[in-house]
Amino acid sequence: MHFRSDINGLRAVAVALVVLFHFGVAPVAGGFIGVDVFFVISGYLMTGIIVSRQLSGSFSFATFYLERCRRIVPALAVLCVAVLVAGWFLLMPSEYMDLGQQVIAALTFVSNVLFWKTGGYFQESAHDLWLLHTWSLSNEWQFYLLYPILLTVLARFVGQKILRWLIIVAVLLSFTINVVGTLYSPSGAFYLLPARAWEMLVGALVYLFPLRLKDHQQRLMAWAGLALILAAALLVSEETLWPGYLALIPVLGSGLFIAAGHQRCALTDNRVAQYLGRTSYSVYLWHWPIVVWLGYFSLENQPLWLVIGILASVAAGHLSYRFIERGITRSDGLLQRTQPATRLGMLFGIALAAMLTVVANGVPARLSADFRRASAELSMPIVTNGWCFYSVETIATLPVGSRGQLCRIGAQDGQLKALLIGDSFAGHYAPFWDAIGKRLSIDVQSVASDWCFPAEGQAFTGPTSSRAYAQCLLNRAYLKAGAHRYDLIIFAGSWGVIRHQRKMNGVYRAIRRTSGRAPLLIVMPTPTNFDVNVADRYARTLLFDIPFDIHKYGKQRDVSARLANTELAGVVNRLGNAIFLARDDLFHISGRPSDVTHENIPFGLDESGHLSIYGSYKAADAFSETARYRSLAQRLDAVRTQRTGMGLGQR
Repeated sequence: MHFRSDINGLRAVAVALVVLFHFGVAPVAGGFIGVDVFFVISGYLMTGIIVSRQLSGSFSFATFYLERCRRIVPALAVLCVAVLVAGWFLLMPSEYMDLGQQVIAALTFVSNVLFWKTGGYFQESAHDLWLLHTWSLSNEWQFYLLYPILLTVLARFVGQKILRWLIIVAVLLSFTINVVGTLYSPSGAFYLLPARAWEMLVGALVYLFPLRLKDHQQRLMAWAGLALILAAALLVSEETLWPGYLALIPVLGSGLFIAAGHQRCALTDNRVAQYLGRTSYSVYLWHWPIVVWLGYFSLENQPLWLVIGILASVAAGHLSYRFIERGITRSDGLLQRTQPATRLGMLFGIALAAMLTVVANGVPARLSADFRRASAELSMPIVTNGWCFYSVETIATLPVGSRGQLCRIGAQDGQLKALLIGDSFAGHYAPFWDAIGKRLSIDVQSVASDWCFPAEGQAFTGPTSSRAYAQCLLNRAYLKAGAHRYDLIIFAGSWGVIRHQRKMNGVYRAIRRTSGRAPLLIVMPTPTNFDVNVADRYARTLLFDIPFDIHKYGKQRDVSARLANTELAGVVNRLGNAIFLARDDLFHISGRPSDVTHENIPFGLDESGHLSIYGSYKAADAFSETARYRSLAQRLDAVRTQRTGMGLGQR
């Protein structure tokens, strides 16, 4: 296809909106719609390339895919190398391991699937994902793989004239998936191709149904299209369900602008816009890691640094365009002169390096021994580090079965016998109950596995096809059969998630049933859920010797957890032999509620509210200072006396 300056200028508008949005420049609250504009442009250009070559008899799948690869992969590969090198010096082991997974997903064009499983695009934790923006490239590449096959098959069996009407049907089908998916699975609708294909296919329709317009009609349509795009950028926000039906606004605007074919639009036909349009792909690639870098050092809200970040994005984009993009297309370019086998070897080398970071668990040895010692207890207590959480889902060598019910903590010769049971939140309380058990002479048996919250029935927060589900059924059967053998039963779970999935009724039934079979039942609270991994944020401050302030981090994820804790407390406190331990009993400094310890180290570990080994121990120290702890000790003394009186004290 011949070069069109209007489309090149539209690229500039799209990338400018995305960059301004990601750097938080007001009032572009909906600048993320720039990606929707890119999708329409891609659909138009790809349809033009494929259909024009098919009509001339010169279309080749191999040539088409090779051209797309040469257009996208080199600059992406260089970016992946750069972030892997930067991550070596900047990232915690868990973060570096995650980065390795992101690099592999980006280079294989499945990062949209990875980030769909990871979480929402607009969550605060997304600012820790260095290659989050590659989700759109994965969508486009998946489209490139399937689309020429679809067009070729349809052209052969129904002809070009009917083909374009079938494209309309495909647009309507994908748009329906988008609207329904946005309501019921927002993350899937945002990231995955079936809900995004319609945007690229709208671009296809613009090519397949060309318009012949007079000059004044072109101007009017072009400006109408730009007005729709800019209106969307200014009026929608992160709070808007997206894409949904509102995505029609920028998509329709992009389609109108391209269909107009207006080459002399003042906003797009100028030197700045044309330059930014040419470098838009590289600018897009580099701007997001710079945004993440600013956030990494808590510079994202400082105006000077935002200006520096935007300028750095443009500069990095220029260098990438000059030496990488043009280097692969110009006959005298450096990359063009390298052999195809060499280029392929480089790509495999990058992927191998990324795989090694995953296999090596983020290469913790690259960090100093002092740092590793200081941060050693900022991790989840699990069987691999000497604790009890029996994660059959993440540790393939663990067998499903009774082995997951054998771990003991606390006072091994304790006068009282306790059972700690639940999901990973029971697992993270193991250090807590180890310390309390030793203080109060309690032998605690821990039965904790993935997603297995204490409940009656078969409700489960994870996939029921997993090994973890089989382990959970065994754990619940163990509780049901043996609750009467314990002096104390302790329930712990991710109550916020369970409440969100509307599965608390089984928990309430288990509480009532168990409280009638054991002398005492304790229900542990779900700790504070942050929007970011607070332990990693704290570890960064250790690594770079900068102050740590936990108040900077949001708690939007904590809403459901707080409500669940309150509702549980209401149920538990109505029972005579049950105690709900509130957050304030565990997480405080001298009675003042706190998310950090005396040493200004967070109790929490990650976004889900898990405690670190350190945080769990410190919660036990804080709890031992409270009146609730003294009351618990008295109640346990009563249980101990009752057992002795019944002749059961030496069970």
